[in-house]
Amino acid sequence: QKAQPTNADRCIGQSAVVTEKIDNIAGKGAVKVNGIVWSARSESGKIIEEDTTVTVTRIDGVKLIVN
Repeated sequence: QKAQPTNADRCIGQSAVVTEKIDNIAGKGAVKVNGIVWSARSESGKIIEEDTTVTVTRIDGVKLIVN
């Protein structure tokens, strides 16, 4: 099974704005990149507040991992 390329990998290295507080333990969080909202989790595990600018470090399934 070959992985399907998506436009998601273009997000890596991009800045994103947190639109929903990122809390890995609660399983919540979202960011907006290039006008598209994605589910997101924190790379470090720290809570990241809404309206914070973060950087997309990688993709895990359909979630962006940010720092």
